[in-house]
Amino acid sequence: MQIQNTIAVVTGAASGLGRGTVDMLLAQGARVAGIDLAGPALDTLAQHPNTSALLALPGDVSSAADMEAAFARVHSTWGVPRILVNCAGVLGPARVFQRDKATGRVVPRPMAVFRRVIGINLTGTFNTMRLFAAGLAQAAQEGQEGLADDGQEQPPERGVIINTASVAAYEALSAQTAYGASKAGVASMTLPLARELARYGIRVMALAPGTFETGMYGVIPEHTRRALIDDVPFPPRPGRSDEFAHMARALIENQMMNGSVVRIDGAVRMREPMHPPR
Repeated sequence: MQIQNTIAVVTGAASGLGRGTVDMLLAQGARVAGIDLAGPALDTLAQHPNTSALLALPGDVSSAADMEAAFARVHSTWGVPRILVNCAGVLGPARVFQRDKATGRVVPRPMAVFRRVIGINLTGTFNTMRLFAAGLAQAAQEGQEGLADDGQEQPPERGVIINTASVAAYEALSAQTAYGASKAGVASMTLPLARELARYGIRVMALAPGTFETGMYGVIPEHTRRALIDDVPFPPRPGRSDEFAHMARALIENQMMNGSVVRIDGAVRMREPMHPPR
């Protein structure tokens, strides 16, 4: 898979890991559709110096209609994308119960927060993949974009999907039930999707970052950030979005990378801080 002159779609593109990935793909000569929620960050992305190779598209990845409209815009503007990098995600604490501030009573946690995290991180990832893969398969069937089989015994490489899991898929901390479950779902989708889409020449992988400097990192309390970084063997710092993008590029360009979840975490294994029993 060559990045130059290829059409790519990146979700969560306006900030953090997504913005770093957009910058990398543009630097490598791709045309990039960056999808994110409407707002100042997306407006800033739209002002990127390389505007001729960038489409900044508003949309909520958990909305079928939003993503269908975004992919239709990409198809009508440039054609069929061959690279998809899903970076859209939210943290969203979801403790099992909480204490009512007025009465002090223990009450079950409302379902809305849990559903939102699963809807964006897990359902949203599947939402974009279904549109991306269907577009490539249809284009190949119609002989478009040089994606037909051309009589080969094995299908040509048509596309690459990289999803964003997390080390929390394996070692989520307390109050990360929703986030950990959503990222474990992303990780678990990788192999069956790679097997399903192999016949169409589409590879599927996931990156599982540790602690990175993103919007999520900014909302974590300072003492928690320090504890997370203290546990990283090397390098003892949060990761950078350009390092995530560098790994994404390696996965895109290496044809043998398929069906795997790759940790990018400085060898950290998150541990739960010990609290006295109540």
